[in-house]
Amino acid sequence: MLTKRIENLKSELRETKPSICIERARLVTEFYQKCTFESTFSRRAHLLEYLLKNMTIYIRDDELIVGNHSSRYRACPVYPEVGSRWILEDMHTFDTRTTDPLVFDENDKIELKKILEKWNGSSFQEIVNSKLSEEALEAVDAGVITIGSRNVPTASHVAAFTKLFSMGLNGIIKQCREQIAAIDVVDNEIQQKKDLWESMIISCQAVINFAGRYADLAEKMAAGCSDEQRKSELLAIAENCRKVPAEPPKNFWQAAQFFWFIHLCYQIESNGHNHSFGRFDQYMYPFYKKDIEDGTMTDDKIEEIIENLWINITSIFELRDHVEAEAYAGYPMWINLTIGGIDQKGRDACNDLTYLVLDATENVQTTMPAISFRYNKKEDYKYIRKALELTKKGLGQPAFFNDDVNIPLTISHGATIKEARNYAIVGCVEPAVPEYCDFRPVAGFVNFLKIFELTIHNGYDPIAKKQIGLKTGDISEFTCMDDILAAYKKQIQYFIKMHLNSYNMVSSMHTEIFPEIFASSIVNGTIESGKTLQAGGAKFSYTGTFVTGVANAADSLAAIEEIIFNKKMMSLSEMMQLIDSNWEGKENYRLLFKNKAPKYGNNIDMVDDYANWLIEVFADELPKYRDSRNGMYTLINLSQSYNIWQGRRSGATPDGRRAFDPLADNASPTVGYDQNGPTSAVMSVAKIDQLLVNSGTLLNQKFDPAIIKGEKGYEILDTVIKTYFDNNGEHIQINVVDVDTLRKAQKEPDKYRNLMVRVAGYSAYFVELDKAVQENIINRTTHTGL
Repeated sequence: MLTKRIENLKSELRETKPSICIERARLVTEFYQKCTFESTFSRRAHLLEYLLKNMTIYIRDDELIVGNHSSRYRACPVYPEVGSRWILEDMHTFDTRTTDPLVFDENDKIELKKILEKWNGSSFQEIVNSKLSEEALEAVDAGVITIGSRNVPTASHVAAFTKLFSMGLNGIIKQCREQIAAIDVVDNEIQQKKDLWESMIISCQAVINFAGRYADLAEKMAAGCSDEQRKSELLAIAENCRKVPAEPPKNFWQAAQFFWFIHLCYQIESNGHNHSFGRFDQYMYPFYKKDIEDGTMTDDKIEEIIENLWINITSIFELRDHVEAEAYAGYPMWINLTIGGIDQKGRDACNDLTYLVLDATENVQTTMPAISFRYNKKEDYKYIRKALELTKKGLGQPAFFNDDVNIPLTISHGATIKEARNYAIVGCVEPAVPEYCDFRPVAGFVNFLKIFELTIHNGYDPIAKKQIGLKTGDISEFTCMDDILAAYKKQIQYFIKMHLNSYNMVSSMHTEIFPEIFASSIVNGTIESGKTLQAGGAKFSYTGTFVTGVANAADSLAAIEEIIFNKKMMSLSEMMQLIDSNWEGKENYRLLFKNKAPKYGNNIDMVDDYANWLIEVFADELPKYRDSRNGMYTLINLSQSYNIWQGRRSGATPDGRRAFDPLADNASPTVGYDQNGPTSAVMSVAKIDQLLVNSGTLLNQKFDPAIIKGEKGYEILDTVIKTYFDNNGEHIQINVVDVDTLRKAQKEPDKYRNLMVRVAGYSAYFVELDKAVQENIINRTTHTGL
């Protein structure tokens, strides 16, 4: 049961419409108008200092964890230095668009337009876009690839909370000063390191001072407060903010406040996402244990603090253009928090706080953080059962991750076995060594189905009506599947090269123009190396790239093999006529291709082998490339909601898909094509060698609530998860919701404001999703048994 405090805070969260705050845009523009000749590091550090000193702060009624992201609650700030032209182009639609709309005051529109015009042509995104090749930008427009990190930072990492809790930010400042004091002879490289250490000191001190502002405010509010209980709370808040993050926390409440200031200042420094919280139930457990044992806290009070945190986390989101708003529907930030699993010695790591995190998540029902439950055979089943209980209730939480796969995946990134056993999830499904890693999760998306469409059209895009890909041969002259696969492989390799070379250029410019100073100061290895995260300062630095449309492409290849070459029901030329006409007047032929060829998701080797072939081609190509820090590229099989946007740029295909229909979501089968139950579906996905997909495979499944009622429901869900994981599946997330409820929510959204669904590597409130995304979720296959 929620306390009255948490009920009030959650009501405020759900009743406050997302909006745009222009205060940061105003402040950052003021700052950059001041002339200076300081280094980039120093400039960036002083920018954070200026923002934290001058931004509006407030403390909301009832809250125990304080710290705001913008001048109003549930408002997103604007980062004109990162991108300005796209905001000018989109700003008239922010409050009217159907995907992630934002309340936007008319007077603020006028002021923001003036601010953005000062930046027009000079923001990071515009500078980067001017450097990209025309071919790459055409491929982006055509939906073949995306090029990531052009309007957000590169980083996705976990702060070194274990270290921070032991020394506080004053300890980080001391480390930097020791590095400076140890300098003997200065050369260019040493001077750059000295600049960085000095800038880290500025940033950390700015965050300490920021906390001090809240201490002052809390004391001021306490002085005028007539409610004795709230007055006591405000004085405790003031004490907490004087203590942390400057010094190590002494109890759970202070550790939670420390935790929140670190995350909040990440977000204020730059408009990033994917900042993972690592293994929360491990590094927070000592504070929990101490408070419980000495009687200063109860489980109920600690749970209330956790619920307050979850509400704060859900209130933060970022401004996105109309494409990304649809591709990432539901205001997500991919703030991932990992629990469960084993420890560095291979023992069950679950504890009382693991259970409490699940309990708090069940009670408060917020969309963030995304809870990732590490599944391991050594775990006490009571924790697995509790996780399944949340799933049964339709929360879309938690997602389940297989230790038996993710530990080897983390080792493949260069980790030791002990480091790998300590992995946490960042982004959606990506395992990483927490506190020591800078993982760049979004080099971009490569659309397998669009590349297939280009292949069968000899590199020509029939939608864009221009040559986009290589000329790999007229399909009418192909005589076997080997001919098609050879041409397809060349096209894939061509676009991988274009995609990664383009991203390398973008990420190189991040290193020079857009370093994150505060974020770099609180990840292990950066102070010792004297390098930012963007320059490879962390122990583990690598970059993930996404593939989409696996199911559609595999189904298309299988359809050609079965219909054209095995059954010889028509020629390739006749098939192309059907596709190019979008099956117009030929519905019987579309159904032939849809229903009479094997489909991925039904445990049929022929088509599943094609899905694995696609992954092998991509995985074999990646080692040829290194990222801008000389780090490895890793592979991720997921789409977010890009499958809808990419579908709109793809014509009809041999899997029976009509032009412009969505692609299959993530690594899941195409909607409606998996007809043999969830066990067959997961077995198909498991046939993809997921050790090749070394940064994760996202699998969505949906169950009818009526089927998983009572004890039988636990057995069904556990059987599906175990079957998948026993066959080397990496990740699975499950929606439990009936179509009737979702349809009712579309018609009467006010009655279903708290209905949550799993979209991709995150959950969202269903009624806040664009209708196209809602339909995609509704149309996912609903399983009614094993």
